[in-house]
Amino acid sequence: MRLRFDPLRSSIMPTLVVAGVLAASGFVLASETAKVDPRGQLAAPIYWVNRDFGKEFFNTNDRIWYKGVKERKEVALTFDDGPHDDSCIALLDTLKEKGVHASFFVVGKQVDKYPELVARMIDEGHEVGNHTYDHFRLVSPDMTKAKIREQLDRCDEAIIKACGRTTTLFRPPGMRFNRDVIDVLREKDQLLVYWTIGARDFIGTAPEWELTKDMKKEPVPSPADLVERVKKQLKPGAIILLHDNPITTAALGDMIDAIHAEGYQIRLCREMMQELPQNVRVVSNPLAPHISRESR
Repeated sequence: MRLRFDPLRSSIMPTLVVAGVLAASGFVLASETAKVDPRGQLAAPIYWVNRDFGKEFFNTNDRIWYKGVKERKEVALTFDDGPHDDSCIALLDTLKEKGVHASFFVVGKQVDKYPELVARMIDEGHEVGNHTYDHFRLVSPDMTKAKIREQLDRCDEAIIKACGRTTTLFRPPGMRFNRDVIDVLREKDQLLVYWTIGARDFIGTAPEWELTKDMKKEPVPSPADLVERVKKQLKPGAIILLHDNPITTAALGDMIDAIHAEGYQIRLCREMMQELPQNVRVVSNPLAPHISRESR
């Protein structure tokens, strides 16, 4: 098994005390899925249950990682949509120069074009995650569960062919997903990685069909814009969403320096998840079942 949770690591005693007091005072228990005023949540014992078990950070039922803990000044750098030849090489060169490791959510058809770049990611200590084979939106009306599974499986196969390893991490294109996607991930023993900081570095490089009307009106950001956007949004436990493209490549060195200057460390997804209340232990890129250790 690639994933292991230990939810009892977080004590529930404070929750039981709060729940008892509120119940005795006549408060009504709120449904976990109810839409309520955030201030009203404080009066609902389920809010404190979720807080104690860290559900605001990681949903163990649906296997979704939302963010890291607030007690540590650390963030994760994640790159979607690659690998793209020149820009990916430059990203990897900068990460190596800065001594930083990152998480790459790759598109299977791009992996088939540049398998050597995925092998380099693994060899240099980065994580590789699944971002579907064709970068299709998985919630489109014609996207059945079987087609979702095919998109994930084909990307996994491309990764295995490139580096002899599979993956536990997944991010859906456009962060669009539904219950079918969650069910497929559970069947595959994979988890979904969210993001909390978006640099919007895809403006000017993403295909027109992927952009909304409002996005099409946005000016193309400069590398300095990207650095400033990330710097302004920095918070402990943040997951930074970036893309494999020339604009981000030009910004990355200064961005890493700015993050470090603010006192933050840059960690891998699996490292930050291990520090969650659930103590989520992940093997990001296990050896593919048919690949022997001697051959790698």
